Amino acid sequence: MADRSPSSLLHRLVDPSSTSAEPFRTLRLALQLRGQPDHIPTLLVTSAEPAAGKSTLAANYASIAARAGERVLLVDADVRNPAQHAIFGASRSPGLVEFAASLTPLVDLVQTVSAPHGLDLLTAGRDVARASDVAHSSRIADLLAEASLEYDVVVVDAPPVLSTADAEAFAAYDGVEVVFVVDRASRRRNVVKGLRRLELINAGIAGLVLNRDGPSLGHY
Repeated sequence: MADRSPSSLLHRLVDPSSTSAEPFRTLRLALQLRGQPDHIPTLLVTSAEPAAGKSTLAANYASIAARAGERVLLVDADVRNPAQHAIFGASRSPGLVEFAASLTPLVDLVQTVSAPHGLDLLTAGRDVARASDVAHSSRIADLLAEASLEYDVVVVDAPPVLSTADAEAFAAYDGVEVVFVVDRASRRRNVVKGLRRLELINAGIAGLVLNRDGPSLGHY
């Protein structure tokens, strides 16, 4: 199992001035070129299995987009195994769980990270016994609607497809595009199985990202 302790996760953001940041800029440009000019995308980042690098990719993509001048919301929807609060040194709660369980406006729950400017974070929230209820809450539609009005880009870090049905619940909404992360350890049959599950709900799959993570983090 990958080390997801706060100390290990805190260093997963690449230096924006380094060559490690270029693949994320390339990915951002590729997604922009395939989109509609008036379309405000919600980008859902997932994988077939755990430890493929989806949380690292989501965090760095959101960070690079914010540094480019866009207002970005990063949502940690991996309630069972959250990472974004540790990556950015933020509080885990309140967050998505609290939003789903109340009528609290989104603006009252997001955290503004110290850097980069323009990036807000909705963390996973407190630990709950019935985590699947969060992704299937009717409040998720409210979340995506509010976020589309306030932000230029919304990035959702979702659980692996084969672990839960949470990613499918998010991907089923209109305007959500899926980036599917694959790494060297990903098993072909599981990747195919995960993609087929998304296709069954007619998810908008933007494409696959191969994570070739080596000694230096962020080599995509």
